Amino acid sequence: SRLVRLYYSVARAVRFSQPAPTPMEATAGIATTPEAMGVEENGWVLEGPSELMPKEEVVAMGPAMPASMPALRVEAALERPSTTAEAHELAAVLSVVAPAVDSTARAPLRLVAVLDKSGSMRGDKLRLVQQTMRFMLRHLGEQDQLGLVEYDTTVKVLAPLTACDMHGHEKLDAALARLRPGLQTNLSGGLLKGLDLHRKGVGVARALGTSMQRVRFGNTYRCSSREDAEARRPLGVRPPPSSAEQVHEWTMELRFESWVDATAIRKVRYTLHETCEDLVVHVIEPPFCLTRVSCKTFAVIAELLLNDGRTLKIEHDLTFGPPETFHTVILPLRPKQMPFVKASMNPASLEKAVVRSTFLFTDGLATKGILDTDDLCAAARDALDELGDRRCTLSTFGFGGDHSATLLQGLAEVGGGVYSYVESEDQIGQAFGEALGGLLSTTHQNVQLSLKLTPGVTIARVCTDFAFEDGEGEDGARTVVVEAADLFAEERRDILIMLRLPSAIGADSHQLLGHCYARAFSVVLSRSEAVGPVKLAVRRQASVDSVHNNPHVERHQSRFLTTEALTAANQAARHGQLAEARRILSEAASKLSASDLGAHGDSVILGLIASLTDCQNDLRDQHQYRSVGDKKMTCMTMAHTQQRAMNLEATDIYGTTITRSMKSYFQSSVTR
Repeated sequence: SRLVRLYYSVARAVRFSQPAPTPMEATAGIATTPEAMGVEENGWVLEGPSELMPKEEVVAMGPAMPASMPALRVEAALERPSTTAEAHELAAVLSVVAPAVDSTARAPLRLVAVLDKSGSMRGDKLRLVQQTMRFMLRHLGEQDQLGLVEYDTTVKVLAPLTACDMHGHEKLDAALARLRPGLQTNLSGGLLKGLDLHRKGVGVARALGTSMQRVRFGNTYRCSSREDAEARRPLGVRPPPSSAEQVHEWTMELRFESWVDATAIRKVRYTLHETCEDLVVHVIEPPFCLTRVSCKTFAVIAELLLNDGRTLKIEHDLTFGPPETFHTVILPLRPKQMPFVKASMNPASLEKAVVRSTFLFTDGLATKGILDTDDLCAAARDALDELGDRRCTLSTFGFGGDHSATLLQGLAEVGGGVYSYVESEDQIGQAFGEALGGLLSTTHQNVQLSLKLTPGVTIARVCTDFAFEDGEGEDGARTVVVEAADLFAEERRDILIMLRLPSAIGADSHQLLGHCYARAFSVVLSRSEAVGPVKLAVRRQASVDSVHNNPHVERHQSRFLTTEALTAANQAARHGQLAEARRILSEAASKLSASDLGAHGDSVILGLIASLTDCQNDLRDQHQYRSVGDKKMTCMTMAHTQQRAMNLEATDIYGTTITRSMKSYFQSSVTR
């Protein structure tokens, strides 16, 4: 409708990110400049400067960061500057922001394109795919590699991962020229063969084995006085026997020779004595400290859950008396050749940090091979896990109205990629261009956003579809770690969290709620990077007058409301309840319109309303829903959840300079 297109035209003018602060927002702690990041306590949030890890903690895997190279940034904001003294919930938004970088400063790309050439691709669709792939080749240099797989009833590798130098361009162009329409759709066979192309070199790494790292594992000890023991609540144990003295405080700890060794561990699972109240405790933050008080010694088992899926098990006998008792263990924490080690030693060495991805293109349903959605997603997950340190992302592209949005979304979620809905043949070029622009501008991989809470503050809800873990930090405080995937240049991840605040001890005082950190691997600099802490604090008062909510937090509350409505409406529509689906979307749009920002014409809120209205228009009958509405709602939900552009006009608010430029360039260059 004209109204929807008007909404989109307004919404595109402002990206879904923190705008330049108004005078009100500048005093609200919405930091958008380096100067703002260093401001002192301001009532809304305490923010510290975002910086690289201290020099002694940075393990440089590549050249030093140029003075002009901007760093990853972490931000935090609260719903209100002040709140009442009684216990209640308060919304917060934690953010990690990728820097803008020169387009020439990028990591090499390893891309496999899995192309559907079934009978339904006959004609313009297959020709435009060929044209698009050839155009993509023009943007890949000799440091990049491209692999091609075609599938219909059978599967064939048109080209293994091939260097995109002059000779490689000729080979790849000739391979694309051999594409001919076929018969049925063996989607699973094509996908699994495409993922397997990334395996090249994995066998060499396995033959070389893994390197061994030294880790000191043990416990520190402190004997409390009887007065302290009586005044202190036991830490995680049942009341001791009357004859036992609860005075033995101990802390388990892992001490690493290198910070990068610690980053290989996702979390540590401690198993304690059966008399302990918490028999199993998960700790998710290095150096993985666990403090308890007990009346006797016992063996503590620590299971180290590594990021590559392996689990290492070690054990320590608690010792009371000496201030600390540690022993050295030799553990294979990381591969001998890490993916971001320079590739200058010999051909067998793994190359430096690269961006790896697989694009799956289809216009229909799977008719051969694995047909069940859950079974195919499970097979893809297993294949990705088997790639080890050559694991890639997986993005899917569905053409027209005959493909399964549920399947393609599921595969994209398994692969940490995106599902792009390509409504018409004219959009094939722009969809590929936008996705390629993102890969070519990847700045950080394996982004983690962490919030360490002060004692007494807990998590009520983490409002995100990204994987997260909620456990204990080294000091026993609650810590939540969100796995925010990869970031393109200029992209951001804003995580909405509902905090549960305890009653304040005194009126009219500031309460420190926690600290926010971010960690990632920079593929541009070939080294790990960590930023933070950013302090999060609020003023507690006996009574609070009406105040304006932080607009940045309100926008992300609205974004979450939108994704929840889209998910619920799509679920209802899939069960044939179109009227209920329309009601859900209409109600959500009304809530957004009635909000303070909606009433003032905020462009972000207008964009969200446009998403809901657009999808509502595709729920008028079953045919329109199944051919368009289901795909559109699935794609929009994923885009708003991940804050990433996915071809649809409603998702342009998440576009970056490079993805927008590539999308426009491909759109004008790939034509009938």
